[in-house]
Amino acid sequence: MQHSKYLDSCIQILKGMRGDQLNELGSEQQRALAEGIRKLKKLKRQPKLSQDELYRVVSEIAESVSKVL
Repeated sequence: MQHSKYLDSCIQILKGMRGDQLNELGSEQQRALAEGIRKLKKLKRQPKLSQDELYRVVSEIAESVSKVL
């Protein structure tokens, strides 16, 4: 997948948000970030992915993370 480096970057950002000791995230927020990371990793493993699918999944993750943060 040619979007791999961008997905890796997004995963690292979410991991950073989740693991920041100064950030006092609640359990719901931690779950939302973990779910976002899981979805991005699953997306990365898919060999053929259309732009629409990619945008849909990223949009879902952004929406769920923004709701809890």
